[in-house]
Amino acid sequence: MNAEPLPVNRWTLRFADPALEAAFAEEQARKSIRPMRVALGWVTAVVLVLIPGVFYVAPQVRGELPRILGVAAALLVLMGATYALTWSRLYTRRHQALLVLIACVISLADVRLAAYNSTEGLVASGFFILTLQIFAIYGFLRLRFPAASVAGWISMGLYLVLLSAGGYLPTTSLGRHGLTLLAANLVGMLVCYQVDLAVRQAFLALREAAYERARSDRLLLNILPASIAERLKASPDSIADHSAEVTVLFADLVGFTALSAAKSPQDLVRLLDRIFTDFDALAAQHGLEKIKTIGDAYMAAAGLPQPRPDHAAAAAQMARDMLDAVARVALETGEALQVRIGLNSGPVVAGVIGRKKFIYDLWGDTVNTASRMESHGIPGAIQCTEVTAGLLRPAFALHARGTVQVDGKGPMQTYLLSA
Repeated sequence: MNAEPLPVNRWTLRFADPALEAAFAEEQARKSIRPMRVALGWVTAVVLVLIPGVFYVAPQVRGELPRILGVAAALLVLMGATYALTWSRLYTRRHQALLVLIACVISLADVRLAAYNSTEGLVASGFFILTLQIFAIYGFLRLRFPAASVAGWISMGLYLVLLSAGGYLPTTSLGRHGLTLLAANLVGMLVCYQVDLAVRQAFLALREAAYERARSDRLLLNILPASIAERLKASPDSIADHSAEVTVLFADLVGFTALSAAKSPQDLVRLLDRIFTDFDALAAQHGLEKIKTIGDAYMAAAGLPQPRPDHAAAAAQMARDMLDAVARVALETGEALQVRIGLNSGPVVAGVIGRKKFIYDLWGDTVNTASRMESHGIPGAIQCTEVTAGLLRPAFALHARGTVQVDGKGPMQTYLLSA
């Protein structure tokens, strides 16, 4: 994705879309949790190690024991409370303000450490710690640009104002320290701005990639079963499965060829789309897999790609509802619409063919016979083979139609399913 145009305010670095800004803030908060816990651990370790170290190398500050321990205790309490907050929902909602607060508290601690000795060397060491802190604020803790700027300027102001007001920072050094700290802060702001901008661009790119991936998945699921689509994405090899117990359904609109000659192409497609949309909904409702449509013919199957023991019953119930759906459309549109449906059960081979416009299809004698049940059926009726009839009894009412001469099969005993 190109960086321009970026839907973000170039001064405040906030997305114009509030929902997008909220999603970005929440994601950054989640990503900051681990660095925050690591930082808290390091700060806690430094405080625990620094206290005895100060007494060892600077015996003259032992008289300040209560105040030093008070500052250390306050820091440890703050670190512990912040660590506890990282496990709560409040952290993801308010982590920016929390980080600014932590930065200001650490700045006060830096000032206090520098104030224990008025020598410029110790003041400079506090200044060095504060400079490192500024870069940590801008980078490691994932403060976004506006909050990081506030934290940096407050930290710098606390350092300069409090030390100079207390007489701990020599007047001759104030300008030099101030300029150096100002330069460090400006560099930190520039780095933070570029990092924040890059992170937002990456966030948009990932969202766009996720959207495109989801759209591709939806398109793929429109033509393939979910399990087959996953297998196809995992491996480009041909997919072919044998299913031993499947019921295949064929449906065809009676007289549709004559109807197509009397209607405009737009009206014809609109009518066909409405009927097949209802069929698709019924397939999803009854758990059948839509295989394909050819002209005004509709093909579906029950029992694949996942086997199910009630495949014949599911197909029969869908066939009944298809009769009702077509009758309802006929009543609403005033068109003379009827549907002819055929069912047959048995083994099939299922697989994906093609590489560009691929399709999930079925092959085998079971499929051919189901097609013959439809083509040799009666308008407004559901015809099935003796195999399917045996699977449907006694839950469904059927009556024998008699022997039907079927193309390519010869005479066959068929049954009509009561609507």
